Amino acid sequence: MIVLRFTGGLGNQMFQYALYRYLKKRYPGETVKADVFWYSWNTAHQGFELLKLFKRKNNPAFELEEAGLGEVFRVSGKLPQKNEAIRYFNRLVRLFAGRHFEEKHIYEDGHEHSHEELKRRIDNIPSGRDAYITGYFLDEAYYRDNLEELRSCFTFDMEKISAENKALLTQIDSCEAVSIHVRRGDYLSKTYSDTFKVLSETYYKKAVEYIRERVTAPRFFIFSDDTDYVKEAFDYLENKVVVTGNTGVNSYQDMLLMSRCKYNITANSTFSEWAGLLNSFKKAIIIYPREYLSDKDSEIKTIDGWVRL
Repeated sequence: MIVLRFTGGLGNQMFQYALYRYLKKRYPGETVKADVFWYSWNTAHQGFELLKLFKRKNNPAFELEEAGLGEVFRVSGKLPQKNEAIRYFNRLVRLFAGRHFEEKHIYEDGHEHSHEELKRRIDNIPSGRDAYITGYFLDEAYYRDNLEELRSCFTFDMEKISAENKALLTQIDSCEAVSIHVRRGDYLSKTYSDTFKVLSETYYKKAVEYIRERVTAPRFFIFSDDTDYVKEAFDYLENKVVVTGNTGVNSYQDMLLMSRCKYNITANSTFSEWAGLLNSFKKAIIIYPREYLSDKDSEIKTIDGWVRL
């Protein structure tokens, strides 16, 4: 059995789901399941959104089989519950059987010598052997060749889209729409400020200029968790719309709107990265930042239309 743990917000979940689909294809004779118990005790972001957004009768392409508690323990040696008694039990298991379970664990910790080595381990799980996989797996090797399939999985339920956003979609579909995503809120907090860079205005100005040199009459739709900031920072853009209102459980609707733009200027955020990956416009230009983490630049993408600035 192969079990993949899901953690983080919507963008991270979508990358993990891409790996889940990759594993299903790579190991057709094995059982591949998802460990989503992290969301039973972690309140980050909007919880586990994949099932809420994509699992429905009119979207048969999306499939996800969840692992039970016993199955997660079988492959990881841990009970995914957060209380003192369980933590003590897990410590005992690590003490007496840690090596047994470590051999099953394939993990991405951000310090691998190369993505090729990590992918080699993922691609060579022995037949019939248990494996527990953890990490975010943003490398395009896991999804580049399956983009069309993933786009069919990640279709939003238009019946749940607000009237205001449907009106915005009409505008977006009728012009040379360019999305700009600016993420600041949590990146400025104590939790993330040492990890993620807040992108400079220089990056966005270069990206806007790149688009203007290649697109006639672009119209810019700006998405951010700091609307006061973007109204001032992008005051030089005349033909713009600052999108507001999609917060909390409705924040995913920003991803839908961005994905329908013909061109995307993304942040160092998996959320806007997936907006670009869902963009199916044949002549799309998706600009992504070189700067990503405080100690690590973004991966170089080879997907047509993606430009690293």
